[in-house]
Amino acid sequence: MMVVDTELKPSGIHGIGIFLLQPVRKGDLIWQYDSRVDRVYTDAEMASLPRQMQDYLRTYSTWHAPTGLWVLCGDNGRHFNHSDTPNTISDGIAFGRDFAADDLPAGTELTSDYRTICDNVRTNGLAF
Repeated sequence: MMVVDTELKPSGIHGIGIFLLQPVRKGDLIWQYDSRVDRVYTDAEMASLPRQMQDYLRTYSTWHAPTGLWVLCGDNGRHFNHSDTPNTISDGIAFGRDFAADDLPAGTELTSDYRTICDNVRTNGLAF
């Protein structure tokens, strides 16, 4: 769940991105897992869905290998784009928290290193 104000806009990185509507300071909490907003799916639940929904969930969810769950952000958080030099720092895969890596002005596109937030990307070296 996003804990700062954001909006979705076209991204120069890829497709749609998530952009800050407010400045944040280095170390500020930006996102944290919240079961009231974010949804989890097992592989069996994924397999029971139509192919289009499976594709959507695999695109916008993160895989948490220890629990065998796909985690879908229920808000704008699903639109973080990848960067090798992200402006957020994650303290865990899927169920962790994201913090500002630097002072970020309003209008900044939020980025994450997918290798630190998704076991599927980390272990399989998937392309971004």
